[in-house]
Amino acid sequence: MYGLHNNAEIIYYRNYASQLWFDTLSMQTADASGGGGSNKEDFVTQVAGDIESSLPELFDIYNIRKKFEVPSPTQVVLMQELERFNILLSALAKSLSDLKKALLGQIGFTADLDDLSSSIFNGFVPAKWKLRAP
Repeated sequence: MYGLHNNAEIIYYRNYASQLWFDTLSMQTADASGGGGSNKEDFVTQVAGDIESSLPELFDIYNIRKKFEVPSPTQVVLMQELERFNILLSALAKSLSDLKKALLGQIGFTADLDDLSSSIFNGFVPAKWKLRAP
């Protein structure tokens, strides 16, 4: 690119390469398996189950808060982060549960579930999860 500052040119080409890589991975077909491999639905079901089984339990914020008589600023920040983490864990568990139900045909596929499925298949963090991440 002519006329850009050197640092701006580096950022431009890095963003261009990242977008090219993302678009290339996004064009994968659902039956990208070669000889005898599993299809997209089987792969997404397996990965969703693995993620769901490795999710930790929600934090018991009420009992943690009771342990602090007068919370210090660090403890206040800890409580805020635990609340945000619980929101993220709840969203992860619900979306993975809905995705597994949709793959089984128990509920309909929405645009969010399709995006979640494609992101898991392509190895990306889903956009809805990024929004809730602290």
